Amino acid sequence: MKSDLHVVSRTNEIIKFADDTTILVPKNTDVGLDVEFRHVRKWADINRLTLNTAETKEIVFRRPKVKYFHMPPTIDSIEQVDCCKLLGVFFQSSLKMDSHVQYILSQCAQRMYILKLLRSQGMPIVQLSTVAYSVIIARILYALPAWGGFITSEHKHRINAFFKRIISYGYMDRNITVDDLISKSAHDLFNKMCIPSQCLHHLLPDHRVSANLLLCGHGFQLPTHSTVLHRNSFITRSLFLYV
Repeated sequence: MKSDLHVVSRTNEIIKFADDTTILVPKNTDVGLDVEFRHVRKWADINRLTLNTAETKEIVFRRPKVKYFHMPPTIDSIEQVDCCKLLGVFFQSSLKMDSHVQYILSQCAQRMYILKLLRSQGMPIVQLSTVAYSVIIARILYALPAWGGFITSEHKHRINAFFKRIISYGYMDRNITVDDLISKSAHDLFNKMCIPSQCLHHLLPDHRVSANLLLCGHGFQLPTHSTVLHRNSFITRSLFLYV
């Protein structure tokens, strides 16, 4: 049923996943978020659905230390927040990853208790390492290409220190760093995106026009970027990294 729900303006975007709906409205748009939200509410009424306004949040992304910024007015009874969780990832209005890194490290610390129990029962290090990868490393890998480019050196130090602790406790049999995880996960996802049938392929730019038949790399046009945040985003970062 959600397939017939669309945005009012083509400038804006709507992202639908299961029962979650996210609307993205840029600064320069011909239709504001208030109009888009009323459109969604009307669609819900027509389809006899109830919007969970208590779980609906509005977040305004902005560059750090931007001058002359004015927070837009709130929409109806929707709460404006500086940080919100979307599909398991915490996003902050400044696009910093402090909250998300703290969240996943807290989860991973809790899961170490499972490893402690398994080791006490005599599980060999090889099998224990497999479990550690499944319950801890896999948690950090979740959506890592999307948020990994925005973490700071301090974040990396905290995550790497956690990895060293796992190894020192005898829960893993090999060294690992967050930079290794970011590099491999980003490279794997970008390679999949380059396949025309892949669902994310349309996010890539057009191919470059070149007379060089020995053109190496991905062959896509390199986007222009004016901010560090844009450069560190997954697609822009990958286009320059794998050129």
